[in-house]
Amino acid sequence: MYWEEDDQNKPNETDNAIVDVSFKVNCNKISSDHAYDLFEAVLNKFPKIRDINNLAIHSVYGAESGAGWERPETEIYLSKRTRFCIRTPVEYSKEFYKLDGEMLKIGKYEMTLSRPSTKNLIITDTLFCRTVVVENNANEEEFLQEVNSSLISMGINVKKMLCGKEHFIKIPNKTLIGKTLLITDLEKKDSIKIQQLGIGIGKLYGCGIFLPHKSIAPVAVSKSSE
Repeated sequence: MYWEEDDQNKPNETDNAIVDVSFKVNCNKISSDHAYDLFEAVLNKFPKIRDINNLAIHSVYGAESGAGWERPETEIYLSKRTRFCIRTPVEYSKEFYKLDGEMLKIGKYEMTLSRPSTKNLIITDTLFCRTVVVENNANEEEFLQEVNSSLISMGINVKKMLCGKEHFIKIPNKTLIGKTLLITDLEKKDSIKIQQLGIGIGKLYGCGIFLPHKSIAPVAVSKSSE
């Protein structure tokens, strides 16, 4: 854990240079380890995605285990509310609308996209990423130091970070090892910058992509007063 108290909360201007293009999906299930297959499916439709700076492909998530139901380890079951998103510079956003009605072949699974919409990134003081992959991540301390170094290079001074569960992303000839990461107590401009630029490697494989998360500040305050 990395935790530094600060009472200041300065307002900052933001921009919408990077947006999420979101699609409704028609697909019952998908492989749990689908990140690289999904990248290849999108690449097949848009070969130039390799050349677009700060482009990221969100992985697809479905129902978690609960209420007596255990989700299979090898597959993710999707609901009618499931969305697939591509995070892209705004100038390319309408190009991805061409995926409307297209079927993506993701390994042995087929996913049809429809109803594209563009969503601006949300200003929030707390962000969460399911998989952050950095070069040095042998342990929690090393991982957080590497992440902090990346943030400093972006001109961001983070006060509070918490990493968690380890995840594995299989790509050709290599397996990426990442961890979940929560960052909180962020200033507005820094929150947007982290969402725009991401952290670490593998953004085309669903890594380093941050989403808004419910603040854990009340929990932290409660624990510190015990």
